[in-house]
Amino acid sequence: MSETSTGAPDDVNVPLDEPRWTVQWADGPAPDQRRLRPLVGHGGPVRAVATAVVDGRPVAVSGSRDNTVRVWDLATGGQLHEPLTGRTDPVSALTAEVLSVATAVADGRPVAFSLHGDDAVLVWDLATGRAAGEFVRLVESAVLEERRVLLALGADRTLYVWDLLTGRRVTAFPSAAGLAMLDGRRVVLTVDETDTDRTVRVWDLGTGDQLARSLEVVRTAALDGRVLAVTAPEDGPGAAPGEQGGWDLATGEPVGTSAAAAVLSAGEDRPGLTTVTVVHGRAVAVGLDGEEPRFIGPLALARQNGALVRSRARETAVLDGRTVALTAEADGTLRIWDLADVRQRADGMRVIAAVGAGDTAPGFPPGPEQDGDLWQRLSGRGHGPSGGEDPVLLTVEQDDTVVVRDRATRKPVGPPLTGHTGRVWDVATAVVDGRTVAVTASADHTLRTWDLSHAHGDGPERTGHTGTVSAITTAVLDGRHVVVTAAADHTLRTWDLATGTPVTAPVTGLEGEVTAMVASVVDGRPVIVTAGSGDTLHLLDPVGGGTLGEPVTSHHGRVLALAGATLAGRPVVVTAGADRTAAIWDLTTRRPVGEPLTGHTSRVTAVATAEVAGRPVAVTGSWDRTVRLWDLTTGRQIGEPLTGHTDWVTTVATTLVDGRPVAVSRSRDKTVRLWDLATMRETGEPLTGQTDPNGPMVVTVGSGGRPVVAIGQGQAVRFRDLGTGREAGNEYALPLPAAALGAAPGGRLVVAFGPEVTVLRPAAG
Repeated sequence: MSETSTGAPDDVNVPLDEPRWTVQWADGPAPDQRRLRPLVGHGGPVRAVATAVVDGRPVAVSGSRDNTVRVWDLATGGQLHEPLTGRTDPVSALTAEVLSVATAVADGRPVAFSLHGDDAVLVWDLATGRAAGEFVRLVESAVLEERRVLLALGADRTLYVWDLLTGRRVTAFPSAAGLAMLDGRRVVLTVDETDTDRTVRVWDLGTGDQLARSLEVVRTAALDGRVLAVTAPEDGPGAAPGEQGGWDLATGEPVGTSAAAAVLSAGEDRPGLTTVTVVHGRAVAVGLDGEEPRFIGPLALARQNGALVRSRARETAVLDGRTVALTAEADGTLRIWDLADVRQRADGMRVIAAVGAGDTAPGFPPGPEQDGDLWQRLSGRGHGPSGGEDPVLLTVEQDDTVVVRDRATRKPVGPPLTGHTGRVWDVATAVVDGRTVAVTASADHTLRTWDLSHAHGDGPERTGHTGTVSAITTAVLDGRHVVVTAAADHTLRTWDLATGTPVTAPVTGLEGEVTAMVASVVDGRPVIVTAGSGDTLHLLDPVGGGTLGEPVTSHHGRVLALAGATLAGRPVVVTAGADRTAAIWDLTTRRPVGEPLTGHTSRVTAVATAEVAGRPVAVTGSWDRTVRLWDLTTGRQIGEPLTGHTDWVTTVATTLVDGRPVAVSRSRDKTVRLWDLATMRETGEPLTGQTDPNGPMVVTVGSGGRPVVAIGQGQAVRFRDLGTGREAGNEYALPLPAAALGAAPGGRLVVAFGPEVTVLRPAAG
C-alpha cells in the first residue's frame, strides 16, 4: 500500500454548510471538532490577520514575512487574488516584509491596510486585489504665495504641495531632505543621489524655483579650530589652487583663497564631505558620504528628536478637532480620511469616511499635532457578529495556543485551540454561514480556521498505538467488520469498526516498519499480509497472534505495494517492487503464480486490483510515469500504457463510477487522474492544486453512496467526488499529518495521524 495525496481544482470549492464528515470513534481524544480547513500558501511566518466582507463573502487578510499580503475566502479556503506585495527597494532589490494588517470600509468599499518594514502603509482594494494607494506623512499646512496649501511627505520621500481649496497638487519635490526658512522664504532641501554623485539643491516652496548651486568639494580639513571645505571652481577642477573657493562650515561664510590654499597644503583631513550648496553667496548645506545630508550656517535642519524628518506613514494629525489621516491614491489624488467618527460594523470592520477639500481649508492648524496612531485605531478587536461584544475572548497564550475565554468571567471555554507548530502571532474572528469562526496566524507559515460554535468533548483517553501508524486494512472476524493497523511501535492492532474497541490482543514483535498491508482468508482463517522496507512478505494471525510460517521472499529487492485478489477461487496477493516488475503470489502455497509481470521501465510503486468484464485484473503505477493494466489470469498486459502524468505515479486505486470500472492514479506532478478501464482512456479533467504530493490516498463512498477519493493533504483530509470532480463534504482537519488512510464498509474512512486512529463517516446526503 503506497501513499499519496491530491487537492481540488482551483475553481471548485465547497461551502462550510455542505454535508460534513464526522467522527464515529477515535482511539483516544477525538480530533478537535472546532478545526476547519487550514489556509496554506505563505512561504514565511504569518505575522498578522484581519477579517472583512467582500461582495458578501467573509474573507481573511493575512500578512507574512514572505513579504506578501493574501486575501482568503473563508468559506472555500481559496485565495481571492494573487499575492499582494509592497514596493521593492531600487538599491537592494528587496521587498519589505509585512508587519501588520488591518481592514476597514472606506467610502463604502472594503480595503486593507498593510504596514511594511520600510514604515510604509499601503492601501489595497479587497474586491479587485489591486493597490489603492498609500499613506503619506502630514508635514504641515502653510500659506505660500497667498495660497493655502498642505505639505505631505510620501513614503518615497517626495514632498507634495497640495492646494486645500481645489484639492489639486501644486508641485512635488522628489528626494526631500528637510524644510527651513531662508531670508523670510520657505525652502526645501533635496538630495539627488547617483552611483558617483550626490547633488544637493535648495528650492523656493512658493515658486518652485531653484535657489542654489552645488559645488564639488575637493577637500575638507580642520584649520585653527575651524572646519573648512575647499570647492572646485565652476569652470572645472583643473584650475590652479588659488582660484578655488573655501568655506567655513561653522558659519557658512566664504573664506579667502589663501585659506583655501592652506587647507590644500596642510591640516587634518575630514573625509566624507562631497557637496557644498551655495545660496546667495553663502554655504548653507553639505552632503556627507554614508550619512544623511544636513544644513549648516543660517538654515536649521528639520528634525524631530534630533533625527532627520523621515516618512512615517502611520502618523495622523488633527483637523478642526478631528483626527485625520492622508493617503495618496493609486491615481495620484490625495485623500483625507476622518478617523474621529470611526464606527464598527457588524462584520467587525471599521468604517472611515473621506473629508471633502472644501471642509479642510478653514482653520487648518499651523502644524501637525499627533493624536494617537491610525494603526491602533483600525486594528481594534472585541466586537462580535451582532454588532455588540462577543460573549467570548480569544487570547494567545505563552505556549502558542489560543484559548477561548468567557468575556464576563475570563475563564476558558473548552480546551485550547492547538495545532500550530510555531508561534501564534495574531488572531481575528469572522462570521461564516452564520457561525463565528476564528482565524489564527502563525510562524509555521499557515493560518488556521476554527468553528467557535461547534461542540467539543474530550473523549476517552488513548489506549492504542504508541508510535506512528503506517498501514491500515480492513477485515472480517467472526462476522464483524474490523480495522487492522500497524505502527512504528512494532505492533499490529485490531479494532471493532463500529465501536473502536480492541477485538484481540495486539500482535507484538513485528520486525521493521510495515509499509503495506492487506487482509485475506487462507484455509478459512483470517490472515494479514504485510510488507516492509525489505524483500519479504509476512503472514500474521490477527486472532492468535504471531506469524504463520516462514517469511516469503519476493525477489523484488524491495516490496513497494500490495493488493489482494481472488484468482480461480484461490486467495492471492499482487506485489509491486523496486525491480520494475509486479508478481502474483498464491497465499495457500506461498509460491508465485506464473512469471513476473514485466513492461515497466522503472520501479513499480503502486498496485490495485479490480474486475473488468468478469476477469480479475491488476492496475500498476510506476516511476516511468505510466499506468498499466494486467490480466491476472494470463499474466499479460492489456492494451497500451495509460499516459498523461508528467512525473512518478505514486498511488493507484480502483472503484466503480456509474457502474463502470475505473482506476484512480496520483502522481508527483500533483495531479489525480481517472481512467476508464473498459475503454482504456482518461475520463474528465485531472484534479489539480495539490500542495502535498506525498500523503496517502484511498477511494471510499461518500454521502449519497457516490464514490469519492480521500486524499491526505498535510494536516487535513480532502474528499473529491469522482463523478463530478467537486469536493464531497468538508475538508477534515487533523492535529498531525495524515499518515495512512483505509476505506471501510459503509462508506467509512479510517484515518491515522501520528499514533492515533479515527473512523470518519459521511453525513447523510
